[in-house]
Amino acid sequence: MEVINWAAAKLFFDILQALILAGVSIYVWWTNRTRATGTAITTANVRIDDVEKRMVNLEHQVERLPDHEDIEKLQEQMTKTNLLLAEISAGQKAMANQVNRMDDYLMNHRGTK
Repeated sequence: MEVINWAAAKLFFDILQALILAGVSIYVWWTNRTRATGTAITTANVRIDDVEKRMVNLEHQVERLPDHEDIEKLQEQMTKTNLLLAEISAGQKAMANQVNRMDDYLMNHRGTK
């Protein structure tokens, strides 16, 4: 029968245990260093949701803005309005001239009757 050297076996087991513990420690350090925490993920999700809400708001606002056709129609309507106002102004000036003539006639010929 062979005698087992228990001191050598214990030393070998201790060295093996230390190596395994060092490997597990390095693995835990590496995974914790590169892993995102739950709170970081939640914070990122909240920020993404806020940005998405803002984008939807902006899209709705942009959809309601006038496009080139609408602006061209407004320009045409403003041109027509300006022409009508010019006609009205010319008519009002002519009317004012006639009223002034009548006023002058009545003021000058009032006492002759």
